Amino acid sequence: MPVVSIAGSEFTVQVASTAYSAQVTSGTITQTSTITRTRTLGGGNAFTQTDLISALAVTFLFDGDSGMYNALENAATAGTSLAVTIDDGTNTAWVGAAMYVESVEVAYDATGVATATASLTGELAIS
Repeated sequence: MPVVSIAGSEFTVQVASTAYSAQVTSGTITQTSTITRTRTLGGGNAFTQTDLISALAVTFLFDGDSGMYNALENAATAGTSLAVTIDDGTNTAWVGAAMYVESVEVAYDATGVATATASLTGELAIS
């Protein structure tokens, strides 16, 4: 099976109605399901998925108080959800209508490059 590698800089992250391009340095999308085991009368087990939670962790170049960082920080402060789309530049996208910001932070290194990291939770579906 061939493997396709896509650079983080190719990803476009759309937060609400604004798209941010060439800014992502790394990211992870995690899908976690809750599985319930039920003992059956026949002595076996039945397994049912009862919940599916998506998590997005994204690290990007810090863009001050008027860009992606600000949009995520404002949503975290207000406790509101955001529509999020992550487009990988190859006609594949993950779409979440209601993602909640769990955390957002800024890191500065000795070279003078500032990056921001955000963690979001909700439901993402690949399209």
